[in-house]
Amino acid sequence: MAIEEESSLDLTPTFGLNALAALATVLGGCVIFSNKLLQLASPMFMAVLLSISAGITLFQALVVLFANAYKEFNDAFTLNESEHDSSEDDDAQGNAWLAATGCFGGGILISYIIDFIVQKLTPGQNMNGTARMQPERMSFEEGTYEVKPPVELVQNQGSDVFIKMDEAAKEKLQRMGILSAIAVGVHNIPEGIATFVASSEHAWIGLSLAIGVALHNIAEGIAVATPIYFATGSICRGLLWCFLSAVAQHIGGLIAFVSLGMDADNETQGVLYGLCAGMLCGICMKEIVPTAYMYANGRMHLVSAGTLGGMFLMSSGLIFFKYIGV
Repeated sequence: MAIEEESSLDLTPTFGLNALAALATVLGGCVIFSNKLLQLASPMFMAVLLSISAGITLFQALVVLFANAYKEFNDAFTLNESEHDSSEDDDAQGNAWLAATGCFGGGILISYIIDFIVQKLTPGQNMNGTARMQPERMSFEEGTYEVKPPVELVQNQGSDVFIKMDEAAKEKLQRMGILSAIAVGVHNIPEGIATFVASSEHAWIGLSLAIGVALHNIAEGIAVATPIYFATGSICRGLLWCFLSAVAQHIGGLIAFVSLGMDADNETQGVLYGLCAGMLCGICMKEIVPTAYMYANGRMHLVSAGTLGGMFLMSSGLIFFKYIGV
């Protein structure tokens, strides 16, 4: 293990990758600087972005993080036996699988607890977590429905794009953006933990996970900044809430740093890897994939293709890293 071999944790890649993934939230919010970028941030674009992010994150959680959890537990249980035969080796492997699976389930449970906290922090909202980014309005025609974006842009005869609303609508839109920022911030904490833990073992593992988290954060930044911008007309206020929600990811990184320490043992690393794998899978399956499907307006093939494409990109990246010896 990198931590044990080096006897110290290199904080540069761990906190650096966490910072880059978190700042992607602000990058997504930067669409409010340009009317053309606002028009590009269509529901279809969000669906593709979220589905690719889901594929990358799921592959990373199930293939890399869960595998590392099993490896750490297996090493720990094997080292605890000074003299062992083949049957004891089998017991150690079985215990390692049991421990890794238990931590994985615990991570999923934590994702549900986080979702419950979000609901309590943002009452009166039907959606939770990243699903808060889904479009608000639906028009039903002949048994079918068309999903429209939460902010509808109106093209003037000139080149400017504007939106017209009364004060009540502005207040509601601003509240939606602030509640979205709170929800995104809470969900960024486990993502920060996962990115930090992945980076602590190998920088390339953290980099691959940070890419998936960053894609997700771009979509979240759009969802946070646009309603606040259209409600207040202030670019700074929209970006401020994006930044505040991104800070929560660093809180997750600090939590992981305190838990991991400068010289963590195998059991601690196994627990963190298993919990992170479960949390990421829970967030993906409960929040990201359903939200991508809603933005896709029922085009399931778009979401499935994006998710599988994200997995392919992730696997290709891991193969490339191995061939170059990273």
